[in-house]
Amino acid sequence: MHLEILAINPLLFVLKPFRINMNRSFVVAVTFLLLVTSQQTAAQSENLKTWNDVISEYSDTGTLGGVSIPLDSNLTNYTDTMTGDEWPSLIEVYTATWCTNCVTTQNTIDSLSIPEGDSIMKIHYHRFIAETQDPFGSQKTDDRWIDRYGTTSRLSNIYEYQNLAPSKIFDGERLHIGTTKISDSLAIDYQTSLDKGPSIDISNFSATFSWTNISGVNDFSWNISTNSLSNKYTIEPMIFIIEDEGYFPEGGNGEKYYRHILRDIIPLSSVEGNISFDYNIAYDGDDLTAVLVFDWFFDNPEEGFTGAIPFPSSVIFVSLFIAIFFSRSENKQ
Repeated sequence: MHLEILAINPLLFVLKPFRINMNRSFVVAVTFLLLVTSQQTAAQSENLKTWNDVISEYSDTGTLGGVSIPLDSNLTNYTDTMTGDEWPSLIEVYTATWCTNCVTTQNTIDSLSIPEGDSIMKIHYHRFIAETQDPFGSQKTDDRWIDRYGTTSRLSNIYEYQNLAPSKIFDGERLHIGTTKISDSLAIDYQTSLDKGPSIDISNFSATFSWTNISGVNDFSWNISTNSLSNKYTIEPMIFIIEDEGYFPEGGNGEKYYRHILRDIIPLSSVEGNISFDYNIAYDGDDLTAVLVFDWFFDNPEEGFTGAIPFPSSVIFVSLFIAIFFSRSENKQ
């Protein structure tokens, strides 16, 4: 039995030959030192990432999508189908027409290297709440950003804002906030995040999205197939209405044309169905696009007590327990 204990706890093996009478206070102190050291190592490893994880309290989560339909007034119907290898990388951006730093970060996004055969879809949320200088946002779009990303945003900036311009979300999973770089440059930060891609297998995903406009009534139908996902995943689809370009020369950041503007969001109740609705019109022009998007959630199964302790902390916890038990046994002899 002693051999098993010594194999699990190397600290005891070192001290045993010197016949040191280890009391519980000593064991706790040494183990605490090991715990602090391991946590510092883990923190250093985490800092190698260039983003903040967008994780809800109970689930791992992300956002996928990209099946697009041009809502052209000259068309009466349109259908598009997309398979897994065609899904674009989604980059959701929180911005404002007065935000000069947003121009800098957007130029960096535009300069990213995209592998041949891949694509990017940009979705720009414009600030709306308490906004007097930006005409592009809406209550729905601000609510979506705050509900989904607000907690992570608040914890990631010194001002504790839930919606801070500029912010970038890659694939609904990785948040870059402000203009502070983590690596040598923002370009490397963004490229690293883009190259990582979705954390779930999308190779077997497919989706069909259709639209008809008869006598001014917009009818949408959709079907999302995610055969590679187990029943532990939840899918929440929605339709984004995006204005390709809006002209606003009064913006304080010096830009006149603003692109990829998210104008409206229509939540959908299931992975397939049809719906008729009216959506927010374009700020100007006739250049709206409907995009089928969905959030995915992986509900983590309940874990035991030790399962909730991160490695290597769990190893140290078990070591501490065994060490205390061993010291008690030694004191009784």
